[in-house]
Amino acid sequence: MDRSSSGCTIVKKHRFYNSIFIQAVFIVIGFTLVAMVLSGYFFRESMKMIAMKEVENKATIFLSAMETSVHRFVMGRESNRITELVEERAKLLESNLNFTIIRVVVQDLQGRVLDHTRPEKIGQTNISDDVQKVITSTRPLITRQIKTLKQEPGKPEIPVIEVTYPIGNRQGNIVATIKIILDVGRTLERIHEEYWRYNRRVLFGFVLAAVLLIWGTLFFLRRRIITPVLSVAEASARVASGDLETRLVPRGEDEIGNLVQSFNQMVEGLKQRDQMRQSLEIAMEVQQSLLPKNDPVFEGLDIAGKSIYCDETGGDYYDFFEFGEDGTEKIGIVLGDVSGHGISSALLMASARAFLHQRSALPGTISQVISDINRQLARDVENSGSFMSMFYMIIDKTNKSLKWVRAGHDPAIFYDPNTDKFSELKGVGMALGVDENCQYGENAKHNLTNGQIIVLGTDGIWEARNPKDEMFGKEHIYTIIREKANLDAKSILNTIVESLTRFKENFSIEDDVTLVVIKIMPKFH
Repeated sequence: MDRSSSGCTIVKKHRFYNSIFIQAVFIVIGFTLVAMVLSGYFFRESMKMIAMKEVENKATIFLSAMETSVHRFVMGRESNRITELVEERAKLLESNLNFTIIRVVVQDLQGRVLDHTRPEKIGQTNISDDVQKVITSTRPLITRQIKTLKQEPGKPEIPVIEVTYPIGNRQGNIVATIKIILDVGRTLERIHEEYWRYNRRVLFGFVLAAVLLIWGTLFFLRRRIITPVLSVAEASARVASGDLETRLVPRGEDEIGNLVQSFNQMVEGLKQRDQMRQSLEIAMEVQQSLLPKNDPVFEGLDIAGKSIYCDETGGDYYDFFEFGEDGTEKIGIVLGDVSGHGISSALLMASARAFLHQRSALPGTISQVISDINRQLARDVENSGSFMSMFYMIIDKTNKSLKWVRAGHDPAIFYDPNTDKFSELKGVGMALGVDENCQYGENAKHNLTNGQIIVLGTDGIWEARNPKDEMFGKEHIYTIIREKANLDAKSILNTIVESLTRFKENFSIEDDVTLVVIKIMPKFH
């Protein structure tokens, strides 16, 4: 057999064992076998219980009939031995007894053996627990547990039970006890025969019931499950080939009916993709309206900002706030980056913008502002796993200083053309939304001078890659800032974006890109 034919055989076997039809057959047969075994077991146990109860009752009645003879023997008024009387009585009742008496023991209250099937035991003294219990309770005692008794060497052991009966006088006082050991082998054999007769009947009944059950189950499965599932599979193939007009008619309100309805909803959803795309375009327009429409005009500062989203919507955000407290002139600049991109990022970005606008209008340091915003965002994204990095700074024209808080965002780039040196505005702080109890530190830089440039950006810029899998990096940005330091902020920003576009070589943008450039002008002083 070649490989192709053997592979085909394996595939057919796999499909056979994974067929709903075949699995249903195995399940029904398995349940039937388990039910048959359990039924046989419980029947056997119930038969044993009934038979043993019958043996106990007959043995008790037999001993009750022997009570007078035993009493006369104990009192010395009976010349015959009890063992002989028991044997004679048992022979007369042999047809009515389902057991054989193999041992008889008669003892007085002191435990002395008055009579025994084995004569050598007569005269010995031994009070067993069974005898003591009968003397104390004055009621017969039956050992329900079947024991095995060894006979003469070479003979098999026999199953026995023990019955101990109290012998009383006319006044009701106990004067002796009689114990008989019964061979219940015949009873157990009868139970065994009844069990197998029952098993044959049950087996036939179960086989018949199993056949009917399997037929009925498979008919039900084929009609209610297999055929509808095959219809869904065929319809799915038509949809995969491009037929989006395919629909199925639900036949019932069960799981299969729900599956058919879900299929129809899925196909309808595919048709609505174009409408969804249009909705995303509208969402993009709405989100763009949340970003600054124009660059801010602030005396002494030249500021430019821009966002480019890789999808219709994104999670990058930048904004500006002007303050005038206690005669000071301040402007706040914020830039944030939500994890991921798309609709979820856009929604979180919109929430952060709303929180920031609301909180920044209230008193407090920038560290307090960011801490409060973090607390709000953390509660909103508690179970989503989303977070947002942010760089928030305030430039104070009056004090010629800069204060900032860094919440898990890349440090801002600071360039001083007077010394031709670059530095980074660093700071310790966790991304927003991770820990609502996180507190953020405030950082400061003083003595801002003319010509200094600050660049804020998201990692979508320096982590951008070209078709050669090379990273754009920050060195490109440093070079552009140094070479274009004499230009305005807008020109520097556009040069960085154009350089990034050339570097990508028309390679698609994988992450949102946001950039803010601030340049200190002469009128700042």
